[in-house]
Amino acid sequence: MKKLCCVVISLVMISLVNDASAQILDKIKNKAKQRADQKVDQTIDKGLDEAEGKNKKEKVKTDEEGDVKINNEEGAKSHPQGLKAYSKYDFVPGEKIVYAEDFAQDVVGEFPLKWNTNGTGEVVTIEGLPGKWLQLTAGTKYESPYSNNLPENYTVEFDLVLDFKASMHVPNIEFLIVNNKVKATYLPGMRLMLAPQAGTYSSQDEQNSIDRIRFTSFNEKGERHLAGKDQLIGEFYKYNHKSIPVHVAIWVQKERARVWINQTKVYDLPKAFPAGLVLNNVAIETEYYGSAAENYQYFISNLKIAVAPPDTRSKLITEGKWSTTGILFDVNSDKIKPTSYGTLKEIATILSENADVKVKIIGHTDTDGDDAKNLDLSKRRAAAVKTALSKEFNIDESRLDTDGMGETKPVADNNTSEGKASNRRVEFVKM
Repeated sequence: MKKLCCVVISLVMISLVNDASAQILDKIKNKAKQRADQKVDQTIDKGLDEAEGKNKKEKVKTDEEGDVKINNEEGAKSHPQGLKAYSKYDFVPGEKIVYAEDFAQDVVGEFPLKWNTNGTGEVVTIEGLPGKWLQLTAGTKYESPYSNNLPENYTVEFDLVLDFKASMHVPNIEFLIVNNKVKATYLPGMRLMLAPQAGTYSSQDEQNSIDRIRFTSFNEKGERHLAGKDQLIGEFYKYNHKSIPVHVAIWVQKERARVWINQTKVYDLPKAFPAGLVLNNVAIETEYYGSAAENYQYFISNLKIAVAPPDTRSKLITEGKWSTTGILFDVNSDKIKPTSYGTLKEIATILSENADVKVKIIGHTDTDGDDAKNLDLSKRRAAAVKTALSKEFNIDESRLDTDGMGETKPVADNNTSEGKASNRRVEFVKM
């Protein structure tokens, strides 16, 4: 019996040793494969980088069918990108982000998993632009998954790209903030119609084309409450045919609504909504216009809804701290986006009115990417804010200190789009 036990133990030991050896061999094979794959990837990346570098030097070209290839280098030269271009921009995003959609979690070529539609659409990437975009089709409604009642004060933002082949009628697109639980021909809420080339324009000079914008609101019965005066603006045609996003911002304070298209405030309506109107959803509708539908493409991304308290300006002075997601940067960069002007102006006004106050500017990131790089990026972004406040708003640099925390101080879950957007913030702490 003793001998049998010894034999069994020996066999088990041999088996364990063999298993361990096999595991080690497997690890060696896997590591070797990873290194080989990495070298192949590096070679491919190098080739792609060279090809992309070559493409960026070329102007916008057309393929055999005449479709515009999306490349925004030429458009960027004519589009106002500096903070100065937004000197009258007074939009300040809400502090608490309740919904954010950049389609990062969705598969390219598929319809967004959480959205709803009565037609079709797909998530795509656009050459020369960061992130993913939802490509819209004609005569279709798209409903976001957001379904909570909106507060009295909130902001909504999104980016829109229009790409089309020729100078011709372009179907309208409407952005809706509504109550989708009510059955009515027109849902309670607002419809912002964006109508490229629907104003007065010259067919001989496409740069003179004018786009029309219309704000309409409806009461709880679906009856028209307010028909805003049509506004004419040349943003969509002038810039979007070069594939540069137009930024749309909406700020609702109870009955009041304000709307910006890029740096231009196109509406400020004190009685835009009936008192006490409850809204709970954002959606998009595209017009169908016969054969013209084949000649244009709309893309939307970076949709964000945030709760906007009635007054954020006193927080820094009374509470000693103010955190904002309204200062935005280019991807993996410390370059401040022009749409941040309103928020920068807000903090600059507070500092100007309180000349004895000194603050520390602290940058924060989400968890995407390398920890050390995120830490460095957060420090550089804080420094960029300091520079902007000093150069653009004449705030004495001696009153401004900077630091960065990278991804180490999250305020929300980094596993959600809303959480990531909340964690990408700049904090001002009274010293």
